[in-house]
Amino acid sequence: MMNRVAKSLLASCCIALLALCCVPHAHADSPGPTVASPDSANGSEEAGTRFKRGLELFGENEFALALIEFTRAYELAPNFRALYNIGLVNIQLGRYTNATSAFEQFLADGGDLVPAARRDEVQTYLNALKLRTATVMLLSRTPGVDVVLDGQPVGKTPFAEPLKVDAGEHTLRASAIGFQPKTFALKLAGQDENTLMLELDRIPTARQAEEPSRKIFWPGFAAAGALGAGALASGILMFQARNDLADLKDEPNSSSRARADAADRANVTALTADILGGVAIATAGVSLYLSLRKERPKDTLRVSVSPRSVHATFRF
Repeated sequence: MMNRVAKSLLASCCIALLALCCVPHAHADSPGPTVASPDSANGSEEAGTRFKRGLELFGENEFALALIEFTRAYELAPNFRALYNIGLVNIQLGRYTNATSAFEQFLADGGDLVPAARRDEVQTYLNALKLRTATVMLLSRTPGVDVVLDGQPVGKTPFAEPLKVDAGEHTLRASAIGFQPKTFALKLAGQDENTLMLELDRIPTARQAEEPSRKIFWPGFAAAGALGAGALASGILMFQARNDLADLKDEPNSSSRARADAADRANVTALTADILGGVAIATAGVSLYLSLRKERPKDTLRVSVSPRSVHATFRF
């Protein structure tokens, strides 16, 4: 195919020269008499010069440079005949999708001005190019996804039509504001019709300090319950000791020693009940505080009970 295209390119040089003659008169088809301004005249003259330079570069097999000159000439003085040369040079460069676009526009813009033989030739090229191009329909649930194919931007989602791509291996990059960019590797054969879903993951927002879960400080409440039970038991013993003291006071034969012992028991049990009850209340309060705190460090509460004292230690 490449040899046949090269031969066709060489054979088309003469025809391209005819296109060169048409470039300076690109405005001749406009209705009514027109007077070219100096800028437009200079632009038309430059277009002719660049077109001629493109032909010279093409003859030297400098296809990339020739394409630049042909494209610049077309931009300065648009003429459908230049699109034919642009299409042929794109084939030489292996840019089959661009060649297809140029040939299609050549036929559309030229219309009846394109000779039948030239139209048939271009149609033959288009039929051959179908074997070297593929289409990819790009879909995404996220609107406004920027798509870059092989480093060249191709647009944003949603796409109304499938994307025409040269057959071969390609790298497609999709990105959108608020989403992680993703790269897709494409391997396309001629005439492939593929569909690619551009699924992007959201970028996690900056995490605010997480509010820790409020856990009940069970050790503290357990200690408070034990202390409360001890206070209750001491209270019962206190009432019993006081009843015994009252009974001894009512007995005329009771000794003073017995009454003193009963009074001591009543006082000790009362004091024990008060201490245990106070510590139980304090322990329950601290445990409630620890359970309701948003940020709880490694707090510790230690309660030790001895026959003569009760010690509660709390460390922040």
